[in-house]
Amino acid sequence: MSELTVQIAAIVREASKLMTDKSLKDRIEQKGNNSNYVTEADKAVQNFLAERLPALVPESEMLGEEGEHRQLHAENIWVVDPIDGTSNFIRDIGFSGISVGLVRNGEPYAGVIYNPYRDEVYRAETGKGAFLNEQPIRVSDRDFSHSHLCSAMCLYDKRYAEACFNVIRRVYLQSDDLRRMGTACLELAMLAAGRVELYFEMRLFPWDAAAAFPIIREAGGIAECLYYEEFPVDRPFPVIAANSRENFEKLKEIVCEEVPRVPYEDRI
Repeated sequence: MSELTVQIAAIVREASKLMTDKSLKDRIEQKGNNSNYVTEADKAVQNFLAERLPALVPESEMLGEEGEHRQLHAENIWVVDPIDGTSNFIRDIGFSGISVGLVRNGEPYAGVIYNPYRDEVYRAETGKGAFLNEQPIRVSDRDFSHSHLCSAMCLYDKRYAEACFNVIRRVYLQSDDLRRMGTACLELAMLAAGRVELYFEMRLFPWDAAAAFPIIREAGGIAECLYYEEFPVDRPFPVIAANSRENFEKLKEIVCEEVPRVPYEDRI
């Protein structure tokens, strides 16, 4: 069992208490476009994590979704989404999570994802297994035809929606069903826990996936940033994941036919 992720989880649980403060939740700003929001709760959770996490790993730096972004050079980088699924959070849908990943030498090394609505902590450190509330977890053994796909339609840049729909349509016709839940970190965590089997999103950010990658990998699944050898901490990227190598390769083939390259070049 990883002492590091136990410590991260304790900090994350404490930070989640700020999500219940209605005075923070109801103070909402729009950022970027009509679908992208930030609340004072997002900022408060991130500030809390920024104060507590660096002490766990000396000389580490932090990249959070909220606030200014700068170039990072440390060997260990905390990559944090204080509330993944802010739109769900604002609308009281009850499906949002806190995501804390540790990227070490360009690879996601450890991760904790917390769903406060179900009091579920997913966590993993490379080489030490994946856990859900202290119980070991494993991806499912379902084949492609019996799989559920989690995906989305590139909400923050709808120019790429058509390619997303094409992938979803093709996978849907060959698999069991589709889920679109609005919180990337929890969808990826559910893949690790065997609740879904396939995942594709056209444009995720480092804070959406850094915690999930080690959890999926330690649970026996596969997760990749498409077209990148290392995990980028300075730009968005396409993500695919699956419960088995066979399912992953089949999903990757479909995605690569519809999205033959990264169709954007923006940095964060």
